[in-house]
Amino acid sequence: KTFDRIYMITPTFQSNKSYFGKMIDEDNVFEPTKDSIQKVIDMVEAERDEFEDYLRKEKLYKEFIQILKSKRELTDGEILKFEELGFLDDSFDRPKWKYGDKNVRPPQSLLILDDILSSPAILQSSGLTRIATLNRHIAPMQEPHSGRSACGLGVILISQTYSMPQGVSRTLRENLTHLLIFKNKQEKQMSKIREELGSAVDED
Repeated sequence: KTFDRIYMITPTFQSNKSYFGKMIDEDNVFEPTKDSIQKVIDMVEAERDEFEDYLRKEKLYKEFIQILKSKRELTDGEILKFEELGFLDDSFDRPKWKYGDKNVRPPQSLLILDDILSSPAILQSSGLTRIATLNRHIAPMQEPHSGRSACGLGVILISQTYSMPQGVSRTLRENLTHLLIFKNKQEKQMSKIREELGSAVDED
């Protein structure tokens, strides 16, 4: 329940469907192209717009209820405004946020990048550096909500190698908040890890 929506960029979703299928809607899965990361950012920003539209309607709904409770006549401008929102329809119901009305918060999204080494998504995408350095600032909101000024985009990058000429750039590696490494017997790779993380973790 940490994330409302999970996106994935991978060429191997079908073969890994047993791992990810229950958590990720196939409409949120993209092939690794040079613009696939931007497509995800666009979808996160669209959800931000949807959330802000919900907040606007909820604010107007409260205003509408206050007027009804006061039993005063609606002005012509208010009638037009509330009619456009559907508040005057017989079947009208209070605005609802699609991820639930309890503990309403900005939508939280996660992007998983898997098997994208040497693909256009990592070689030709300026979006990759952007989400690595600015991920919590993605989709800024007009007004802060729940202590956040942007929706943000969490990122998990799954890679078979720590460093390679056409792989994960040093900019990305140095902006990681968590690094999970499985057993690695390649001395050059271990040397690279020591060089870049030596101030945080000792060699052992």
